[in-house]
Amino acid sequence: MKKFIVFYKLFLLLFIAFNTSLVFSQNTVPEDSTDNTVTPFRKGRWLTSLSGNISTTTNELKSTNNKTISNNYGINLSTGTFFKERWLFGVTFQAERQETKGVIDIVGESFYIGPQFARYFSKTKDGSLFLNVSPGFVMYRSSATINENPDFLVDEDGNGFGTLISLGYSYVIRDLISFNIGFNLASYWIGIDSTNSDGTSESDNIKISNFSFTFGFSVILDDFFL
Repeated sequence: MKKFIVFYKLFLLLFIAFNTSLVFSQNTVPEDSTDNTVTPFRKGRWLTSLSGNISTTTNELKSTNNKTISNNYGINLSTGTFFKERWLFGVTFQAERQETKGVIDIVGESFYIGPQFARYFSKTKDGSLFLNVSPGFVMYRSSATINENPDFLVDEDGNGFGTLISLGYSYVIRDLISFNIGFNLASYWIGIDSTNSDGTSESDNIKISNFSFTFGFSVILDDFFL
């Protein structure tokens, strides 16, 4: 319930920010005007972003007193150029790590890279709601150990296809730096090879989905090497 309230408040914040941007955008110049200095997301500029997410989940089964604690960490680095006003094309890299401790200890890592396409909706100098979509390549590996049998170990390794979708709001300061807040949805389809400590192995296909709250900042430059 607490997580639902947090996501509800964040969604409400994004909704208010989006509608505020629409109100301000009514007083800006038309889309086809030659004055394109109103929005910081103008054609020819470079945007480099760094964002991250972190979460902790605890599950406890009262009947057996078994407790499972999951920690998730993620970092995203992206860069790109505005090929059209408020339209961005670039590349993004994401690394994630999950640690689960309980009856079974699991450590999983994923590495993602792919092109990204972003749309900034509001033509204002203070910021905009944005949508970011990225299809790409993902590598995955994990290891699992049963605490009651520490000699038993399962390793998984594989790669496949993934998609990242981000929705958020970017608040811009001095036409140079923006602070970003939003949601991130990651979906991975991976073919894996599993190897047990007893020497047996098998292949399988898995799907990993992750929905998270993200925060970060961006630097917007007129020249990539500036």
